[in-house]
Order: sequence, then structure tokens, then C-alpha cells
Amino acid sequence: MLCCIGGVCVPYTAVVPLVLLAFRWCLAKLALYGLVPESIVKMMNLQEIQSSCCSNTNKEEVTTKKSCCTTTGPSAVVELKSEEEFNNLLEKGGKIVVKFTASWCKPCKNIQPFYDQLSAQYKDSASFLTVDVDDFDALSSKYKVAMMPTFLVVHKDQVLGTYRGSAEPQLETFLKEQLA
Repeated sequence: MLCCIGGVCVPYTAVVPLVLLAFRWCLAKLALYGLVPESIVKMMNLQEIQSSCCSNTNKEEVTTKKSCCTTTGPSAVVELKSEEEFNNLLEKGGKIVVKFTASWCKPCKNIQPFYDQLSAQYKDSASFLTVDVDDFDALSSKYKVAMMPTFLVVHKDQVLGTYRGSAEPQLETFLKEQLA
């Protein structure tokens, strides 16, 4: 059986592997964003590409890139344990940067090292929290969190700014504007 396109005829046995290869490539790209179930990732043996330069073991290559591996100190991010803890931080009156996340959210995990770096950089300007939406659905409903990750800057229970997404440059710009 032949597959003819225009004046070119190719046996279908030559087309099927190309289609499967393209399908596998698409699945690998979708897996980077957590859109493919883990069972399929394992079954298809899809390699996950880490977006962080810190996972790179070639030190020369890391030093030529923007150095995301160097931080200005230890992370100042606190994982929220209770709503009471959150309310106590609000009562103190300082600015709070809240990252709404979930344990199953791949973009949330990918941006966490950069969020840790920013927390060390801006530790004098605000308190930094991570809130798991599955554990604190009342807080996520209160602040109308519809996607993850969502970053809020809160002062005295008033939202000063919101950023939704996991793009590092935009998150950094957002925090510079909100914490200046």
C-alpha cells in the first residue's frame, strides 16, 4: 500500500515511524508542562528537561549563563502550616508575598528555586510564603486563585498585586515593582 502526495508515492511503512516520532516529540514537550500523566511519561520513556541551570553539571557552561545558581543567601520562604499563622503575619502589617501552589503542579516546582532566590534577595522588604491550594482551599477561594502558580503581594489583608504564571523575568519584574 502506498501513500501518494502529489507526484511522490511512499510506502506507508515509511510514513508511520515519522508520525510516531512526531507524536513522541509532542508528548515530550507537553510533559515539560505537566500535561501528560506520569504513567504515560514512564511508558513512553520521555526525558524531562530541567529548566534550571542548577541541574547542569558542566560548570563552565553554567558560568557563561545568567547565574541562577548563586543566591544572595538562604531561602526566606516559609511553607504555611495553618491559617492562624497567615493571620498572624497579616496582623504584623508588613508586606507578604504569597505563592499559591500544589504538590502536583510542575510549573510550580520549576519556579520554586527562583522564588527561593528572590525571597533571599527581598527578605528585608517582605515575608515570603508558599500556600498549598489543596490544603488551604479557603485561602485560595478568598484570594480567587484560579491557576497555579499565582503570586500575590498582600498588605494588611489587601491585595496590592497579582502575578499568574511561572516566567522568571516577569515574576522578578513584578516583585521589583511591588516591593520597591
